[in-house]
Amino acid sequence: MDLPTFQQAATLFSGEHSLAILRELRDGEWHLSSGVARALGIHVSTASRFLQRLADLGLAERRRHDARTFEYRVRSSLLRIEVDLADDSAPLREAVDFYVAYFQALFQEIRRLGLPRVEGDLEKTLVKEHQELRTVVFQQMIEGSNGGLDHLRELMANLHRDLWEVCSQSLGTPTARKIFEAALQEAIAVRPDLAIRCGLARPLEA
Repeated sequence: MDLPTFQQAATLFSGEHSLAILRELRDGEWHLSSGVARALGIHVSTASRFLQRLADLGLAERRRHDARTFEYRVRSSLLRIEVDLADDSAPLREAVDFYVAYFQALFQEIRRLGLPRVEGDLEKTLVKEHQELRTVVFQQMIEGSNGGLDHLRELMANLHRDLWEVCSQSLGTPTARKIFEAALQEAIAVRPDLAIRCGLARPLEA
């Protein structure tokens, strides 16, 4: 765990009900926020916010219970936190993997709707209009540079803006927002710790 993530974890654990909620998870079973809240006599939103942040930090597992709720668990009653004092940024290769997952999810959402024209317009924007993105990313990956993370976020924000314009004009803002949000959540689910500690999701928020 890097220092920014550790700071977020420390803040989370300093909450009034944090330790009590963690104890409810020590059996290693899956738990709903409502069940934890009921057992502790606290508001369900308090339990839900804590469990969401715990999962976002990679300290708990999360899976969908139904269309509206998630359930959470920790695999062991021993919660170990290791802090890497030498690492305060994500490797660029991992950041690229996150964005690749996002764009793959985005195109999958478009394909589900059966809209080949929109998909073609997005591919044109992604491939032809952003040569700089590919050049910079591959060059920095070859050099092993992590200093280009800010530049990568900036490039992704520009690319996302162009893709959003194409999609929202073709489908309307409500439908486009639903598609983009679904793709973003799918990408975050793959690497929630990386997405949060390095702010990778910020350029992708429509």
